[in-house]
Amino acid sequence: MLLHYILHSISLKPKHGYEILQDIDGKTEGAWRPGVGSVYPILKKLVASGYIAADKKDSMENRRVYSITPKGLQELRERGDMFASSWQRWTAMRRLFFDMLDPAGVSQLFIEGSRKQFEMAKELMEARRGSMSRSEMDFMLREYSVNLERQLEWTRTQQRELRSKAVAPRLG
Repeated sequence: MLLHYILHSISLKPKHGYEILQDIDGKTEGAWRPGVGSVYPILKKLVASGYIAADKKDSMENRRVYSITPKGLQELRERGDMFASSWQRWTAMRRLFFDMLDPAGVSQLFIEGSRKQFEMAKELMEARRGSMSRSEMDFMLREYSVNLERQLEWTRTQQRELRSKAVAPRLG
């Protein structure tokens, strides 16, 4: 994944290695920051494969700036399907993660996870707004709305059930 993200990041604008590290750190809110021992060998590999080109070190910061090549752009296009379907693999794997949570962790995951999921959906929609057609955006928003309505109805049902159990008289 790191190799593909580095290639993607450089395709957006030429960067030096430290910028890539900062980018990953920022986007993962500090949860993941690969070391220079991971990033720079990948940059060398991408250069050797012809996917990126390394400009001469700039005089101000003495850093190499990497830019995407046509071969690198082609590689990104070919890998696009793999990342488009990655949610399926994550969905399958997260069930294992959920099984390992203790009850206290479930509450935090439920609350924070739903908040983060909304933030990610919003960020994705806003970031891609200019690159998608109006009809694609409309379709995605309608589908998202339907899913939110289903979630709200399920949540209200769960709350009603909890309330009815709390006031039900005990026999005995």
